[in-house]
Amino acid sequence: MNGGSSHPHAFSRFCMHCGQRLTSAIPEGATKRRMVCLDCGFIHYLNPRPVAGTIPVRGDGHILLVRRNIEPRSGYWVFPGGYMDVGETAEEAALRETLEEARLEVGSLELIGVFTRTGPGVVVIVYEGVALGEGEAGDETSEVRWFAPHEIPWSELAFDSTEWALRAWAAKRGL
Repeated sequence: MNGGSSHPHAFSRFCMHCGQRLTSAIPEGATKRRMVCLDCGFIHYLNPRPVAGTIPVRGDGHILLVRRNIEPRSGYWVFPGGYMDVGETAEEAALRETLEEARLEVGSLELIGVFTRTGPGVVVIVYEGVALGEGEAGDETSEVRWFAPHEIPWSELAFDSTEWALRAWAAKRGL
């Protein structure tokens, strides 16, 4: 799953509507300081970025994790996932990211949960999916591996949200 330490537009200085310089201000009726264009009135909101992913599961109960081959957290394990594209649903993004990162198709998506944290402003939407194959490393991964639930490498997971989702998945299965 992709991640980052800051929002990609956190340091924008110019209005995306009229091109004038943004100023830090509290807009009328608001309580938080925002970047505002004093010329056209546009408010430059920094909203969370949605991420969607899957926990692929085989018939024997093993789950597939991928080893990241990109920063942040290169070398650590995650389930396949990444940022949603404009124009796709969370389910479509989860399926696309699983195909890109694990070269694996999944079916029968079932929501595991939505996980958030403060900081970089990411909302992670995680599904369980039935694996339709074995998978292989994609462009952003160096390895794929199937783990029995008791073999999950908890100390080598890339993100807090990875651990939260896997624990929610395990709890849902009574593990």
